[in-house]
Amino acid sequence: MKKIGLLIVMFASLISCSNDDSSNKADTAITDYYGKWVQYNEPKNDHPSSNQYSYIFNKDNTFSKNRVYENINVTLTGTFEIIIKDNLTRFVLTYKEKKDNSFISSCGGGLIESFTLDESGKLIDDARACDASFVFKKSN
Repeated sequence: MKKIGLLIVMFASLISCSNDDSSNKADTAITDYYGKWVQYNEPKNDHPSSNQYSYIFNKDNTFSKNRVYENINVTLTGTFEIIIKDNLTRFVLTYKEKKDNSFISSCGGGLIESFTLDESGKLIDDARACDASFVFKKSN
């Protein structure tokens, strides 16, 4: 009888201790987007052009995109919104102006750029369908 009781207690404790870490990661990624995001590349890619872009997202829903390459610094600014739909979190950025054709990552060439937040907390460029494969991670 004691063995059956012990088995029931062990079974109940196993079920009650179940922890789903994925929802905790998603909550952190969704709510912690203010601040600086830097271009992320695999460690094997150390070419200077592989880390030339960064974003700063401000609490007033403005942002700046910065590019530093060959000692030239270019900055564009605009506003952004976060859209959460069907378990996907998208950042939609709208620029105030266009300084350089290749600076805004958009298949249509307009003033709007978008990213999807993946499960690991990285921003994935939605223009990847047009060969823009930029990935950004939150800077510490």
